[in-house]
Amino acid sequence: MHERKDNSMETTKRREFICQTLSIATLATTVVVPSAANAVERAVGGAEISCREEGNCLQKFEIDGAVGWNWGGKDRCDATDPRCGPDGSLRDAPPSGKAVPDPISDEGIPLKITDTIQIEIAVGRKEIGTLNIGLYGEVCPSSTKQMMDFFSENIYSGGLLSTSKLMLEDGLGVQTAPVSFIKGGNLQLIYPQNRLDFGIASQSVAYAKMKRLTKVDNFVAQPRPNKETIIGEKSARAHKYPGLLSIPKAGLGYGGSGLESDDEAFTSSFQITANNVPSMDRDRKVIGQIIDTESMDFLERLASLPTQKGLKGVIPGQNSGPPLIKVSVTAVSSSSNDTMGEKS
Repeated sequence: MHERKDNSMETTKRREFICQTLSIATLATTVVVPSAANAVERAVGGAEISCREEGNCLQKFEIDGAVGWNWGGKDRCDATDPRCGPDGSLRDAPPSGKAVPDPISDEGIPLKITDTIQIEIAVGRKEIGTLNIGLYGEVCPSSTKQMMDFFSENIYSGGLLSTSKLMLEDGLGVQTAPVSFIKGGNLQLIYPQNRLDFGIASQSVAYAKMKRLTKVDNFVAQPRPNKETIIGEKSARAHKYPGLLSIPKAGLGYGGSGLESDDEAFTSSFQITANNVPSMDRDRKVIGQIIDTESMDFLERLASLPTQKGLKGVIPGQNSGPPLIKVSVTAVSSSSNDTMGEKS
C-alpha cells in the first residue's frame, strides 16, 4: 500500500518536472528564435546607442555598446535595402557611384586597356550586379597574364598552376587543381567606403564543392606562384581614385601576412579601391580599373554594405569585416580586347 503510494507520488513529480521543462524550453524558443519572415538585422541597437551617448555602457553591461560591434538586434536597417549604410542607419537614397577613373598614369601617359574581366555578384537573394574591370596589359604584362589565368573560365584545367602538371593526373595518388577565381572566389572583406578584398578562402573547400563532395582526402593546394617576374613590374598608377584594381607587389598569393598555409594563400588575392587609399601604395600596385558607370555604382553599393561584427573600439580604426548578408560570385568571364583604349 505504502509502496504504491510512493510510486504514484514519484510519477506525479516526474510529470510536473517534464511539464516545467517543456514550458521553459517553449519560452526559450519563443524568445531566442525570431520569425524568419519578420526578422530584420540591425547594426547598433537602441540600448547601445543610449549608453554610448551617456558613456556608461560598461556600467550597464552593454558589451556591444562598449566594444562597438556592428551586429544584432532590431534597430538596424534591413541589410538588403540599398539605402542601408555600413553603420546600420537608413540613408535617404541609395549610394551613387563615383566617376569612372580616367585611364591615365600619374605622369599623364594614357594607359591602354588590353583585357577585361567581368565578375557577376549576387547580393542577398534578389539583387545582382556586375563589375567590369579593364587591365593595363601594356604597362603590366606579367601581372595581367597572371590575372587572366586566375580568371580562366575553364573550371577544370584553367587557373594558376604552381605544382607539376603530373599532379593533375590521378596516378600520383593525390588530388589537386589549378587555383582559379571561378572555383570558390568571393568577396572576403569589406573596408566600408574604402576598398573591397576578393579571394579564395580555401582551395580544398573550393575543390570539394566543385566535385560536389563534403571532404577531399589527399588534396594538395597550389603554393604561391613564382614572384620574380611579377615583383619587378611597377604600379601603373597610385591608389588615388576609386575603382582601381590592386594586387600585392609580389602578385597573387602574397596578399596576406605570409604565415597562411598554401590552402589559404589566395584568401586576399586582389582589391578594388572605393576611395583614395594612399596607404595601399606601400605594398600593392595598380594593374587595372573599373571601366563603366554601372560598375562604379555597384562598387559603391558593395562598399556600403553592413559588415559582420568586428573589434571596432578595441582595435582603433578597425571596422572591416565580411558582408553581413550573403554575397556570392555567380559568374566570371574574361576576354582580350586590344582595341579598347578608352573607358566606356
